[in-house]
Amino acid sequence: MTNLAAKLHIWVYAMDMSSMAVENNGQFSINVDRRLSAKEQWEDFLHELCHVLRHSGNQMIMPDRYVDWQEQDASAFQLYAALPISMLKKLPLPEQKNEMIALLSDEFQVTHRLAAARIEQIQRRVLQGILDHEYQLFAQSQASKYNPDNWSDATRLIMDKLEHLKRKGDDGKWQN
Repeated sequence: MTNLAAKLHIWVYAMDMSSMAVENNGQFSINVDRRLSAKEQWEDFLHELCHVLRHSGNQMIMPDRYVDWQEQDASAFQLYAALPISMLKKLPLPEQKNEMIALLSDEFQVTHRLAAARIEQIQRRVLQGILDHEYQLFAQSQASKYNPDNWSDATRLIMDKLEHLKRKGDDGKWQN
């Protein structure tokens, strides 16, 4: 925490109070709750770091929905910052999820809860990519059905009748 904060010109301190980021005249500081474990302190630091880097304003006077958005954004940032995918790709990961969680918790000094959340996030994204690819293949296969070159004679007859309907005149009579 202190090394990263020093590089970013952020003052870090620990007190017996909830973790929070504070800005005063352009100077940023992060309080980390010293009652937390070292892993929890690191996670809180990353959460608060997002507020310093990406957010502005005083949450005490913001609308609740905006505060909620900032908190969701900071929680997402925390996952990426604590367990970067570029580093995860380099690790030989066990196949069992509980072993993977334990390894990531130890390797990245995060709680089991955060390691599990990151694994689940990655799994959801991989699944979404597979579903998107499958849908794209399905959509492409369906598009060829609407190609007039692939129509049967019966379909062509129906489509010709529909085309005539589109050219119906204002007087209600068919246009030829």
